[in-house]
Amino acid sequence: MKQNWNKESLLAAYPRFEAQPDFYLGRMADAEKGFADTFGKEAERFFSAPGRTEIGGNHTDHQHGCVLAAAVDLDIFGAAAKNDSRIIRIFSEGYGMEEISLDDLEVKKEEINTTASLIRGVASKITQMGYTLGGLDMYTVSNVLKGSGISSSAAYEVLVGTVINALYCENKLTPVEVAQIGQYAENVYFGKMSGLMDQTASSVGGVVAIDFRDNANPVVRKLDFDFTKAGYALCIIDSGAD
Repeated sequence: MKQNWNKESLLAAYPRFEAQPDFYLGRMADAEKGFADTFGKEAERFFSAPGRTEIGGNHTDHQHGCVLAAAVDLDIFGAAAKNDSRIIRIFSEGYGMEEISLDDLEVKKEEINTTASLIRGVASKITQMGYTLGGLDMYTVSNVLKGSGISSSAAYEVLVGTVINALYCENKLTPVEVAQIGQYAENVYFGKMSGLMDQTASSVGGVVAIDFRDNANPVVRKLDFDFTKAGYALCIIDSGAD
């Protein structure tokens, strides 16, 4: 791999990195190679957006309540670079390519419940906020289990928003704003009236307490808590059921 990985960043994203370095570096190498094979050039930047779990307060975000939530160390990892077009192209390993034009960001009924709708919705909201976007290419690998309740859709929205924020917004968007952008895409474009907990937990990371009294301005507080030291473990199980 040509990328010189920052160990501090890796440990922040993957607490088990030192115990399983070959696994994590292998995923990253797969994304880097997949990008080069798909787009015929080298990736410029690398991004991660985690799945999430609620510890307490499931769905109380809809009722302006309080939530305890946490990012998990299952994530969508993306290799990305700008391109010279007005097209966003994202290839997800195991799912294929999605393309949307930045010159056509209207809601499309035929895209409801599709990945393309999430990309278009995120790009549309950031454009509405006054940013000028350009094309980008990204190749993603994911171990966020789809339909498992750890918010693969929120992780995807946050990933797309984070990449656009880095490549075209000079990282001026806060993690909460990225979360709100993802929620907008899911509500308006994807057609699912989700609350804001999923996206906020993914975007902010770690263990968080969130007060949704004012949904437009949620109060987010990061908590320093170690499940292992307290004698607990959070287990994510692939039961094979929906």
